[in-house]
Amino acid sequence: MPSGEAAHTFNDLQMNGGGLEMTSHPWLPASAATAARVRRARASCVLRQLPTVTVKWLGRYAAAWPPLVAVLPALLRSDSGRVLDAVGRVDVLPALLALADGPVDAGRLERALVTLWLALAGHPGLTAPLALPGPFRECVVDPTVPRLLDLGDARGLAATAAGPVVIARAGRAPIDRFVSAVLPAANDAVIVDERFRVPDPQVVARVRAALGAVVSVLPGGRLERVTIGGGEAVDGEARVGSDADPAALLASVQAAFVRAAATVDPVATDGGCMVEHGRRFSPADVVARASGNALALPWRPNRDTAMAGVIDDLEDFAVIAAATATGADLIAAIRALAEGGSTAPRRALLVNIDADDFVYSYQFGRSVERRCVERGLRLDRVAVNPGWRRDLGGELGGQVPAPFADGTETLMEAEDDPSLAAALRRLSVRGYEVVVVNVRPRLFFDLAAAGLLAGRTLVWDRHLHDGFREENARRGPVRRTPETSMQVWSTFGESGDEFKQMFVDAGAERVWDHVWPMDLEFFRSSATPQPGRVFAGGDSGRDWPLFIAAIRDLPFDVQLVTGRALADLPPQVRVDPRLPLWRFRDAMAEASITAIPLLPDGHAAGITVLAMAMAVGSAVVVTDTWWIAQYVTDGEQALLVPPGDVAGFRAALVRVHEDAALRARLIANARRRVAGLCDLEAFTRRMFAGVP
Repeated sequence: MPSGEAAHTFNDLQMNGGGLEMTSHPWLPASAATAARVRRARASCVLRQLPTVTVKWLGRYAAAWPPLVAVLPALLRSDSGRVLDAVGRVDVLPALLALADGPVDAGRLERALVTLWLALAGHPGLTAPLALPGPFRECVVDPTVPRLLDLGDARGLAATAAGPVVIARAGRAPIDRFVSAVLPAANDAVIVDERFRVPDPQVVARVRAALGAVVSVLPGGRLERVTIGGGEAVDGEARVGSDADPAALLASVQAAFVRAAATVDPVATDGGCMVEHGRRFSPADVVARASGNALALPWRPNRDTAMAGVIDDLEDFAVIAAATATGADLIAAIRALAEGGSTAPRRALLVNIDADDFVYSYQFGRSVERRCVERGLRLDRVAVNPGWRRDLGGELGGQVPAPFADGTETLMEAEDDPSLAAALRRLSVRGYEVVVVNVRPRLFFDLAAAGLLAGRTLVWDRHLHDGFREENARRGPVRRTPETSMQVWSTFGESGDEFKQMFVDAGAERVWDHVWPMDLEFFRSSATPQPGRVFAGGDSGRDWPLFIAAIRDLPFDVQLVTGRALADLPPQVRVDPRLPLWRFRDAMAEASITAIPLLPDGHAAGITVLAMAMAVGSAVVVTDTWWIAQYVTDGEQALLVPPGDVAGFRAALVRVHEDAALRARLIANARRRVAGLCDLEAFTRRMFAGVP
């Protein structure tokens, strides 16, 4: 395969921007030569990947794939340009790129393969026909003539040196028999509806006028297609609404080109993403959009607003990634086009990194998002990556919802992620109305050192207290400023005065008491409690020998969830080493009793499981420790048993099992108590009460 053009980079190109009266980056707009290099480089990349495609992903086209791969070298030797143009088409290239990584939607795959076969047909290197099996359910745009083809129930399609041939039920048939509609065109670009229909004539007229207005600044000076509809365009395509706004058309085309060019000559290093309307945009996507909107500024009716949007995109880019040399040059050119524009939106920052409790941290972050949306705050998030050695969707029992607060998102593996320091430096240049923090001690002091805690700061002390005093002694006190306003909500209750003072010494104006907040909507279960079933789970500070001794010979069905190896278990006990959180919740809800046996010195042990059991409606028998006594009262919301008291724990289990009225009262009281103490939504509303 040819490599000279594919290996070409664009830093050294000195085109003048297609006639624009400005000093511009070579991609603003791209010359015909630059656009051709990008498209052929990407097509070359796809061709190199085709032999590695997993054949099973091709479904019924699997048998057609090896002959295509086998003939490609000969086709490239005889006419490489024709092959690269065929592979680089709007319907083909994106689908083949996706196919290299995994399965592709069946309709999209069919359009890609039929279009590729049609584009290769007539190639002089085809010494034998290439066959693609039918039937065909998708209309396709003919790559050689502006028309729609509907091959229907044909048995197959063959690409030959003489052109395409359809194998119909009655034998070979010319392709012209399968034309379903003639498509309008303008400036060599076909115009088609997103559902592959002929657009309304009035829409076509508007598209032609729009293309005429912006044709001089199109990347490469031409388009393959204008698609009437929403979504993101691919390189060589414009996507535009039925109003055919020329600025929107140009912005779509330019953004698609920059996204494509960035795969050949990257504009950014790895980083976070921008979030808008529930969608995530990579750094390259952000620069691409800014590039398109900047180039379209002369056609925008409200240029000031449009310029502000461009600058805001670039400012978001600056906090999620570092620019490459190409990216820095391109961003400088974009800024020059939109100089002076910025809306300076109100912003909040959430640093929410607790890798051990990533599910609860995620739920806390979602609640913080709601508070920011209510106040019109854009939210920059630094959070644990739920896909790195974790399965957030599996823990929640479904697909993870997209973010709904606009802003940026940077995901870390843990607080010692080496990329975190650079991310904090990028974030520190922004002014935030409020910073919300859920971290451990080391990262807390890193945030302070970066200046991110200098203003209004809201801290959730879920695990911050653990080692805070030691880190404070090592790093020194947090530097305060006149603007510092820090409030802490601690998992410690009223007995934690020494810990409160620790936070006050670190700059907190006030430390509030609060049990661990929980997403009470998530902890609703439709499971029905089974009489005589006991649930016990967890590992931290658990006294499992006491529990096993207490339940021995009792007529209970016991489900125990623990990662510890336990010996001499009674026959009525079944053990799961772990369960996803949604199954843990439902297993607890199916039990009439939840047992929480604790060691006397277990640090904060049992609190999470206690609150979960109270929320799902399982009566609780729990060891009476300092932590537990802050949240429940013996005989009111739970039965509390002294540490180490096997006989007492056994008697409490029997009592709750036999006394239905007691069990009902404990459950009702516990639900009221957990709603008052642990409602996550009420908790974040309280946190944000002073934020305008």
